[in-house]
Amino acid sequence: MAVNLLPPLSNDDSTMFRDFFTYLTSPNPSACRQLVRFGGVGDTRDDDGTPAMDGHKFVCLDPEFALRSSDQCLVYSFGIATDWSFDMAMERFGCDVQAFDPFVNYSSPVEDAIQFTQMAVGDRNERRDGVEVRTLDFFVERLGHRSSTIHYLKMDVEYSEYGVLRQQTEQMRASALFRNVEQIGIELHFKEYLPLEKHVDFYRSFYGIFLAMQEMGFYVFSSEPNLMMLPTIDVPGMREKVTTAMEVVWLKSSCATR
Repeated sequence: MAVNLLPPLSNDDSTMFRDFFTYLTSPNPSACRQLVRFGGVGDTRDDDGTPAMDGHKFVCLDPEFALRSSDQCLVYSFGIATDWSFDMAMERFGCDVQAFDPFVNYSSPVEDAIQFTQMAVGDRNERRDGVEVRTLDFFVERLGHRSSTIHYLKMDVEYSEYGVLRQQTEQMRASALFRNVEQIGIELHFKEYLPLEKHVDFYRSFYGIFLAMQEMGFYVFSSEPNLMMLPTIDVPGMREKVTTAMEVVWLKSSCATR
């Protein structure tokens, strides 16, 4: 499996920004040979009415990964809102789907086939603004999955992804992310951290998180902009603008070539 690596963190801010967004937007096309889209609903962009797909996630079904062959396929899905399409697609594929959202009153369209927990994932166990927030480690322990493979972890949690990934990478090999997760698909959000030059510390911190994930064996294999948005971020050294939200998927592998 061929992958593109995130370079060491540069002292130059412009180089750091270019390396950061190039890494996120340009995965090696050879990293996954069987890339499949699960879920998604048709919609139109508010700005110009262009038809677009939203709510889907890309999954790697290469034989190296056990998602397709496992008789105990397990999916964690954080962030549902009104779109159950990914969860339903993974359940139909044969996976045990554990869905989480603190703002949804459980009304799964597939009834008991999807297990639902009305809590949020975060970087600590606490009650925050009336919401029960728990770490990934908490959910893994509570659901009895400490020795299980989470074949796919989905997060669309509106900026909370930063805290979750920071907390997990601080634990490194002791984390549930390293111990349990095979693939992780996240919608990354940047709108609150613009313009880039005003938030250098944030991007440098997040760059370090991606380096830690890489050290743990996670490599980007799929990336696409949020199709509901126009690209508006100017990145030094990049010809094309990028969107303020993008779908990025990593897989964990011990046999990557660089």
